[in-house]
Amino acid sequence: MRIVQVWPELEPGDTGKAALDFVQELSRQGCEPIVISAGGALVARLELHGIKHIQLPVNKKPFLTTRLVRRLAKTIAGLQADIVHVQGRLAALLVWRAWRSMDETSRPGLVTHADCIQPPSRRDMGLISGERVIAASSGVAGQLQEHYGEKLAAPACVIPRGISAKEFDSSKPVSGQWHLRLLNSYPQLEGKNWWLFSGDLSLDGELGAFLKGLAHAADRREDIFGLVVGEQQEGDLRNVRELELQVQELGLEGRVLFLGARRDMRELYASSQLLFSLARPLDSCGKNAMAALAMGCPVVAYKDTCAGDVLTHCFSQGVIERGGADALSEVGLALTDRPLKAGLHSFFHEDLVKQTINLYRELRDAST
Repeated sequence: MRIVQVWPELEPGDTGKAALDFVQELSRQGCEPIVISAGGALVARLELHGIKHIQLPVNKKPFLTTRLVRRLAKTIAGLQADIVHVQGRLAALLVWRAWRSMDETSRPGLVTHADCIQPPSRRDMGLISGERVIAASSGVAGQLQEHYGEKLAAPACVIPRGISAKEFDSSKPVSGQWHLRLLNSYPQLEGKNWWLFSGDLSLDGELGAFLKGLAHAADRREDIFGLVVGEQQEGDLRNVRELELQVQELGLEGRVLFLGARRDMRELYASSQLLFSLARPLDSCGKNAMAALAMGCPVVAYKDTCAGDVLTHCFSQGVIERGGADALSEVGLALTDRPLKAGLHSFFHEDLVKQTINLYRELRDAST
């Protein structure tokens, strides 16, 4: 199958990496992917793998793009693809306008992809007008159904972004040298049970909930130690001061470390007692939870997030309702006292791309 993938841009970051990983896996599984985007630093890596890229400004606002819509329709028609799969709200609106102007008997099937839900808007028209709509989590699918159920061709299919089985392979042991270097840098970690938080570092996010839960647990056990991974926004000194103040107020001095951005997450997941993958309601990114489970680290996550979806399938003991710090500490202490085997299945790139290809085939076969 020839699949045209439309992404707003291909710049370094989570979205760019997701694009690169997905398209490469499509190619490995026998499809012929062609990517249309506004370009970016990752285009060279895409072309290095023999994947064709066409640069068009598909990240433009739609009221500026009548000529672009015609150009896009001509480009897609010339590629003679089986499926066009578009990511992003504005790009979806552009592609939908181009697609509906094409000959109905020869145009490709249209698949749109919703990673998150913003306040309902007319600009969602492209996103909800796919012949098939993929949602990154059950929460996003539920919101699409609630706001646009009558306009969807079919209920959204939930297929989250996956992780690399090669990158997070628990059969490869963590280097003893890595442990030694970490303990030399942070000797206070030796002999402790590490509770890891990786995510948004603003206190109006879920870091505040983690710190409160950690404080409750630290009052009861001397061996609990918190590790917080994530990068502060540049120049955000106010948030740094607020974090320092909250740590003092909770009595967590000497019981929590802020490690900043890290490149050794595989090793940290494998070595931590627990990961707290806490996020706002309907958050659509569960990759931290997936990676930790793949490395054998139990995870605690809210039910109403993508991480909660992952845990429902792979580690239901870590799913909790959104609530107070007591609930977090109780679940965390229970899993620390009685460690359970954690693992990941069905959420690797290979599995999720296979699900997507099956959806492509179903749509292609339905239109022939």
